[in-house]
Amino acid sequence: MKELHKLDNYDFDTLKSFINNSIEESQYIEFKSGEALSKKDAHKKEISKDVSAFANSDGGIIIYGISEKNHKADSFSFIDGNTFNKEWLEQIISSTINRNIPDLKIYPVRKSGNLKETLYVVQIPSSIEAPHMCREKRFYRRAQFESVIMEEYEIRQLYGRKVKSDLFLRGFSIGLDESNDDDKFCFKCETGVINEGEKLEKDYKINVYFSNIENTGLSFSWKKNGLTDNYHHTLMTNDEVKISAIGISTIYPNEVIDILRFNFFLKKQNILDSLKKIKIVFRLYYPSGEDILETEMITFLDDKEIKACYLK
Repeated sequence: MKELHKLDNYDFDTLKSFINNSIEESQYIEFKSGEALSKKDAHKKEISKDVSAFANSDGGIIIYGISEKNHKADSFSFIDGNTFNKEWLEQIISSTINRNIPDLKIYPVRKSGNLKETLYVVQIPSSIEAPHMCREKRFYRRAQFESVIMEEYEIRQLYGRKVKSDLFLRGFSIGLDESNDDDKFCFKCETGVINEGEKLEKDYKINVYFSNIENTGLSFSWKKNGLTDNYHHTLMTNDEVKISAIGISTIYPNEVIDILRFNFFLKKQNILDSLKKIKIVFRLYYPSGEDILETEMITFLDDKEIKACYLK
């Protein structure tokens, strides 16, 4: 389920559910009554401050037209869309915040299509153009329920936001290996990392989780493939095991590195049951984020050698 501040669209029923469920304000959500949109200079400054604070932080939404009580959505406080339309709000934001915030979106929402009962959802990204200065010529960030003035070092750190590493798993390969014995099937597993960002990255790792493994005879080997001691094998529970591989070389922008390659084994006895239940999750970790891929061993049921084994 998507986070509330990252929805692809907002309609009246969605906003009504915020009230019905007493959704609480947070670092990512803020509620403003309809009176917050005003032609008064003080209100324009407040809009500028709040929107820039979200952009300088991790992004979020400001909903104009919902009143809060104890930092929870309480009731509708509609805006007259004839007086304050979407274009007016866009102009206030773009003219009072320096630099413009890319990918900012404004969703007009109306009760039964009535223009006089309008709400605006302003969806603000974590901006790659940060830091953004508001009309007061100050820099703000989000801190739980409010916008606070940023320290000098925080502003300085934001200048590096645009230049960062952006790592992804390049996919994965799992296949039946030729080195099967009488009792076990041998599978080979490989994956790697691609850097689509603008900065090199030194710190990253991949974990591979095998779950539902009880009574499958699952075991591992990586010596055959010449792998180094950056691999770690951890039995998390009787039904889950983890393989970890720490990146041992710097990955540069637009570079692809294969960092994980190992063999694993499954008992041929009851192989059909094993393939039906085992799940595998690949998880990449690095300072700026993570990436996840999942698969199930059931996809290998069509392999001829396996099929011949369980059809005997």
